[in-house]
Amino acid sequence: MMDRLKITWLILLGLLFIFETGDAIQCYECDSNEDYSCPTYEAFDKEINAPIDCNSFEANVPGQFCMKITQESPGWRGWKKITRRCGSRTDLGVAWGCRWSWDHVGVFKEICYCESDRCNSAPPAVKSGLLTTLMFGLFGIAFKYLLL
Repeated sequence: MMDRLKITWLILLGLLFIFETGDAIQCYECDSNEDYSCPTYEAFDKEINAPIDCNSFEANVPGQFCMKITQESPGWRGWKKITRRCGSRTDLGVAWGCRWSWDHVGVFKEICYCESDRCNSAPPAVKSGLLTTLMFGLFGIAFKYLLL
């Protein structure tokens, strides 16, 4: 009886080491309207802001991925707001990368989704790559028509 109990405990301990406990993703959470360490027009400082575990009590929205939401209003006295947080679902289903939209009053909204630790700290790389590709394309077209 005692040997059977020891074997059972050894098997249970072995299973604990075999099955890895999943670590939750770590994201930055801040709102530029409420927090001075979350700047809108300056670079995001990773030294001041600490990432949080998205499945902990610290997370405002528990989740499995990170989000960066940029909102900007049009006009002379427009405003810009950046929100970084964890996310648990998107409005579009599975949506990695960035999505752009405008609401009924013309506020531009960009939502970027990513799934690696601390990935919502910087501007998306897709934006600069797309801009560079468009610029080279336009220069190529202009060069072709100006020389012919």
